[in-house]
Amino acid sequence: MPTNASITTPLNRFHKPDETHAEYIETILHRARNGIPTKKTHVMLPGITDDDLTLLREYFAEVQATHNITVKRLYKYSYILVHWREFIGEFRQNAIGDLHAGINKIQMARDANGNPRYAKNTLADYIGFLKRFYLWLNENEYTSIEERKINKIRVPTAPLMTKTAEMLVSKQDVFNMIAACRNSRDRAFISVLYEGGFRIGELGSLRWNQVKFSDWNVAINVDCKTGKPRYIPLVMSRQYLAQWRNDYPLPMADDGYVFLTAGRHQQLQYRGVTKQFEKIARRAGIQKHITPHLLRHSRITHLINDGVKESMIKMMMWGSVDSEMFKAYAHLTAGDIDAEMAKHAGIVIPDRKDELYGQSQDHPRA
Repeated sequence: MPTNASITTPLNRFHKPDETHAEYIETILHRARNGIPTKKTHVMLPGITDDDLTLLREYFAEVQATHNITVKRLYKYSYILVHWREFIGEFRQNAIGDLHAGINKIQMARDANGNPRYAKNTLADYIGFLKRFYLWLNENEYTSIEERKINKIRVPTAPLMTKTAEMLVSKQDVFNMIAACRNSRDRAFISVLYEGGFRIGELGSLRWNQVKFSDWNVAINVDCKTGKPRYIPLVMSRQYLAQWRNDYPLPMADDGYVFLTAGRHQQLQYRGVTKQFEKIARRAGIQKHITPHLLRHSRITHLINDGVKESMIKMMMWGSVDSEMFKAYAHLTAGDIDAEMAKHAGIVIPDRKDELYGQSQDHPRA
């Protein structure tokens, strides 16, 4: 018999189901083919022909069957390839020169303020998807462009480091956010999100059977994004999560979601979490724009600065000692470089660790 928590809470509201992404794919293809603007922004998508539509459907069916990609990933394929039609002609009719021209156009595209329309990571996705699609067209003899010509298309390297040290939050910022929370749920959420370096979806989908309390810490097991299990022991967050467990508004159940909405006691949703996060940041006096994911960037960088072993950080944050993502988080500030160079020069400079990383002397277990 289901528990109260599982009755009240849907299966998973935080991540959209495959059926929803399948509907998104059909919607974008239908609007692009029939010249229907988007509902919210009333923007017209680039138009596609019946032949384009046929090719896209066949391509999607094949890559899903042969590459085992998710429907969510397939939606990204559909979005990008439809938007390519702003820069190139009908898929079957393009010559290699048309692809080169289209790539130049998308790289030069600017928004209304004159800024690059696409970030470097986005450009890498767009050009990579276009190249893969045309290799498939060539393999199936749907294009006259030679394979060797398509292979010469260079996909830009996506920058690993997209956050600078100045963008990160300090430990003191995190403590200020916890202090600015008005209930035990929010205090637990902010503390766990930061200390565990969690992705927001991992906490939004976290269930009590993934949480184990001991007399000195609380351990959480997740495997949401990479499929690799991660074991994360938390010390500072134990008191906050314990208090939230005491205040939990539903009967405790192993399959119940840890974090619930305040009103209906349902699983959190992404938009609601980000709005509440922004409110807490404002109350904490944080002026710069921050996001929940920035706490993950910041936590990993703080662990590096605190001298935690690289292998331990990799296991906690990515579930593998072989992760290549570690290098993207080695943020250095000018203060870090000054301190290191002064050390090698035999110069003693004031210890500014508290200033640089916001360590609080008053915060419990900081």
